[in-house]
Amino acid sequence: MSKILLVEDDVKLGNQLQELFAASSLHLEIATSAEDALQLLRGFDYDLILLDWDLPGMSGLDLCKQYRASGGQSYIVFLTGHHSIEAKEQALDAGADDYVTKPFDIREVFARMRSVRRRALIMTPDLLEASGVTLDPVGQIVSCGDRSVRLTGKESALLEYLMRHPDRPFNAQKLLNAVWPSDSDASVHTVRTWMHYLRLKLADLGKADLIKTVSGAGYVVEKD
Repeated sequence: MSKILLVEDDVKLGNQLQELFAASSLHLEIATSAEDALQLLRGFDYDLILLDWDLPGMSGLDLCKQYRASGGQSYIVFLTGHHSIEAKEQALDAGADDYVTKPFDIREVFARMRSVRRRALIMTPDLLEASGVTLDPVGQIVSCGDRSVRLTGKESALLEYLMRHPDRPFNAQKLLNAVWPSDSDASVHTVRTWMHYLRLKLADLGKADLIKTVSGAGYVVEKD
């Protein structure tokens, strides 16, 4: 389940996009300024950033440059009214992955997002596998051999995040920032509760040890 940040000061457009993304089971959060976006990006993880150019205060272009300079790795797609080749060059040179001009059709936005994922060097497959376990994040089904279990949205999102980052431990706070919305009332206790439920379902597949706990570091899924 992807977390996407839209940086757009047009509230009406933002709300429209939020509804369209929700209809496709995608979680879209909105920041109406570059400064608000930077604050969110410092505390939370997003798979992709949709970025307007003309923002109050800091521009989208400057936000892109600052985010990349600080080591930010999320995909960035500009959604902007700037149509010139020069603007596209500036955005891509600043670290953007793609560029869509307004007005746009939402189908093009979704297609560009899929394209960015395919082109990325760190592209990950639709079906995730580790230690004999396969996860279908779209169907929210985890399988081992001929046995399958359906997961809830949060269970699937937690397992997906760990499987997309194998051999790296993440503590409860990191998982909270990566999986839950930034305005959620959830806590690290919430993460531990959902992790307990997830492990029970993995146990039904005979894979209770897929998610290991590393003392002082957090939860980890080992690739093999």
